[in-house]
Amino acid sequence: MDLDEFTERLFSIERRLALFSDRSAGVPWWDAVRYHVFQHLFLALAEAPMARPLRRSLYARTLGWMRRAALRALLYLRVYLFKYDVMVFRAPRQLRDGRRLDPAIDDFLALCPGRALTINTFPDYYHLARRRSEQKAVRWGATIDRLVDALKSEFGCSWDEVALRRLIATRATDFEAALAVYRSLFARVQPRLIIMTQNGIEKALFLAAHEAGICVIEGQHGLIGYSHPAYSYPRDVDYGERSTFPAVFLAFSEYSVRSCFYPAGRCIPIGNDNFFIKPLSLPAEAGAIMFISGDIYHEVLRDWVTRLAKAIPDRQILYKLHPNQHHAHGAIRQEFASFKNIQVIDATVSARAMLPRVAYVVLIQSTAALEALQTGRRVCILPLLQYRVHKDLFQLKAVTITATLDDLVSAVTLPPDVGEPPSFFDPFDAETAGKLLRELLEPPPYRPHSGVELGHGQ
Repeated sequence: MDLDEFTERLFSIERRLALFSDRSAGVPWWDAVRYHVFQHLFLALAEAPMARPLRRSLYARTLGWMRRAALRALLYLRVYLFKYDVMVFRAPRQLRDGRRLDPAIDDFLALCPGRALTINTFPDYYHLARRRSEQKAVRWGATIDRLVDALKSEFGCSWDEVALRRLIATRATDFEAALAVYRSLFARVQPRLIIMTQNGIEKALFLAAHEAGICVIEGQHGLIGYSHPAYSYPRDVDYGERSTFPAVFLAFSEYSVRSCFYPAGRCIPIGNDNFFIKPLSLPAEAGAIMFISGDIYHEVLRDWVTRLAKAIPDRQILYKLHPNQHHAHGAIRQEFASFKNIQVIDATVSARAMLPRVAYVVLIQSTAALEALQTGRRVCILPLLQYRVHKDLFQLKAVTITATLDDLVSAVTLPPDVGEPPSFFDPFDAETAGKLLRELLEPPPYRPHSGVELGHGQ
């Protein structure tokens, strides 16, 4: 199924059922489960393999639980002992010079005044003790029935209804459990401002902050676009108070703001020095290739990368893992152990850091496509799954759609020099950032944005 068509058909259900204003379960439940429904249903209709959770040893799971419990205890000790002006939820998924980096918001945080309580949600998502109640999920029955009936009417029945129902119920109860924790945490800390990067779908955080009258600033963490369900929404829908969205969204550039419609209170193109990158000279041996992986793509990419490695054994191939694959690093290295020309790159290393070593980048969809193009690299897009997220790149000279192995082999033998590269990321605008922080942290106190000022979107 075409991704754009699927997106628009899901939008039509959202309009028809008025899902964003539905409070039949007592909370704005649809936005809490929407991303997971979108991903699960599209992959099922595309007959794509679902990402399989890595089965960790009992020792590793016990150690992880103890570490998260200790961090959570320390967090609440800090909450009870000290006062804070700002709460920060970082997702430091990269390493740079031995220090963990959240490329989405660290530039902005450096300018933020006041005492900050920082919660790093990666690698340990510890601040919420996740508890699921199967009995509680029963009360979602009628709400889920209405949605599933609409999905069957729109998309037919060629997908596992039981699995989708279970997914919705689980995500909905997780949302309610997280909402209770965030309400309690914000009531205790009473911050004047929250700055965050989403590590997952943080609709409970947005709602709890909105209820408490706390402004939330969200930093763009990666690729967004028309068919990205975390950031793309129908324009012609009433979102009311927009209680499950941030008050301010900091975008990488005007390109990002235009790429889709995100119903934040304000979307501000503020730039980002961790993503802004100038054109790079090509490596001395300009034949190296980098694959950009991801947990939902590994099953199909594994076949592509091994076949390419056999077809061009004299060319070096880097297989760059996504941060959500950090626990799978050892297993994936073992899968490629027999291939001398494949090197697995750890999840904590950014794709950007690898670009000086390669001339060609192969992917299905990723922010790395934009980074690679802005540095002057060739990009090969495999026409699989959500690849049409990048449809606005297809006409670029440096982009090749490679439907077959022969197409891919031909593409990575094209001359690496592609001329003047396009631009997708702006440098960080410290002046605009400082002005925004003064506006939000100086009197009069913040009140939730009415949501009428948008001026962005596709």
